[in-house]
Amino acid sequence: MKRGFAHLVLAAVVAAGIGPAAVSAAAEENERPYYPAVSTANGVPRVMTGPGPVGGSEQLAREVHDEMNLMRTDPQGYIRFLEDYRAQFRGDQVFRPGRVTVQTREGVAAVDEAIAFLRRQQPLPPLRFDGVLTLSAKDHVADQGPTGFVGHYGTDGWDFATRVARRGGEPWGGENISYGYDTAREVIIQLLVDDNVRDRGHRVNLFQTGYVRAGVGCGPHAVFYYMCVIDYGYEFVGKR
Repeated sequence: MKRGFAHLVLAAVVAAGIGPAAVSAAAEENERPYYPAVSTANGVPRVMTGPGPVGGSEQLAREVHDEMNLMRTDPQGYIRFLEDYRAQFRGDQVFRPGRVTVQTREGVAAVDEAIAFLRRQQPLPPLRFDGVLTLSAKDHVADQGPTGFVGHYGTDGWDFATRVARRGGEPWGGENISYGYDTAREVIIQLLVDDNVRDRGHRVNLFQTGYVRAGVGCGPHAVFYYMCVIDYGYEFVGKR
């Protein structure tokens, strides 16, 4: 695996099916991610720096929600974006004009698998915006961003379910976390392709038929430049 400032190695983190089911094996594995070599700015390690997303964190969060729904409601139509992404590969690296090169583990094989998956996937209803889940996602960004922590547990030990319950919500659902990207399309493609995640748990969450609500929070991250948290919820218990 090539490392260094010019080759950014990114790993998203997933918790699939929190609630009645246990966290997936891949989620547990990704609680212990590897780190790339990093540069240092003012004593803070960073793998990449930049002005941040156009429009800021709030707009990025809204765009991630919209992009996710675009993919869910038209999976076959979304294939063209994966084909554009595939064209950026040179071997197992993704060359992005004017931006840092990304080192993958599986190369185009994972992209081809995702394309095949979308060809078979039936359209699903869009996930509606949920204020409580948005607050819980933002809480995690506010906690991890300055510290450079990764994974589903905060610096205080709270997990997804605890964060949602603290905000007054129902602690049943799941969570995806993307690190390293500041555009909605790159965030969703990272989660959809799920490079180096054995059970493709992010992809499972993206197309989980039981989820009907979602909230997104995005912001700077001290190690991986930017992060986005997507928290998912089922229909409210009282409506089932």
